[in-house]
Amino acid sequence: MQYLPIHYQQPKSALQPQNKPGLILKLLWEGFWFVFWMLILVLILLRIFVFQQVKVNGQSMDPNYHDGQMLLINRNDQEISRGQVVAVYARKDVAAKANYFTPFDPTNIFFLKRVIGLPGESIEMIGSKVIIYNQDFPEGAILVEPYLSQKVIQEMEESNFYFPKVTIEPDNYFLMGDNRKYSRDSREVGTFPKYTFFGKEALRYWPLEESRVFQIPNYSFVKIDPETQNRLIQARLKFSNGL
Repeated sequence: MQYLPIHYQQPKSALQPQNKPGLILKLLWEGFWFVFWMLILVLILLRIFVFQQVKVNGQSMDPNYHDGQMLLINRNDQEISRGQVVAVYARKDVAAKANYFTPFDPTNIFFLKRVIGLPGESIEMIGSKVIIYNQDFPEGAILVEPYLSQKVIQEMEESNFYFPKVTIEPDNYFLMGDNRKYSRDSREVGTFPKYTFFGKEALRYWPLEESRVFQIPNYSFVKIDPETQNRLIQARLKFSNGL
């Protein structure tokens, strides 16, 4: 009887151990590119549907905001608080036609202002002082604004400015610039309906040394002092006689 020889060949995996460090590096490299392109996709979607960059022009928000600064505006967050810095359409007819999916048009004019009065409140001003009337302060209280510079306060006090008490309608907001003497805002053009809001500041990113994430100011209210009360009485009387 003749036997045929049988040759047994081991699998390559048994003969050559796998290069595990190389396989791990390959997986890490592929994972890096996957995360990278997913991040790019997320940033593009955020840029299209959530954030819009705007450039600060003019001096109405000096010294807190000045010419050339670049801001990221959040178009998606609809919650509006006192102290929030917002970009609003200058023309209400343009704002009325716009919606969330309206492409950004750089030819449109926007105001950059700060929210001072909320829907349903009443507001009155004397000199540099803003007086808010609401459920918490039915007799009125002075709003302490920590972001106003001493120069702005002095200019407003010297001007003996008076703004008569007005009530803010529902879904409307009273906006003002930080540089009060040189700002065209709700004192002149009236309150801004919410549909005129393009978005609110999320981040200041340029210049780099001035970059910061926006934070709501820490407000406080103080009781109307006798001197301010007397000034209000005289200003109201003068205003009513002028009418």
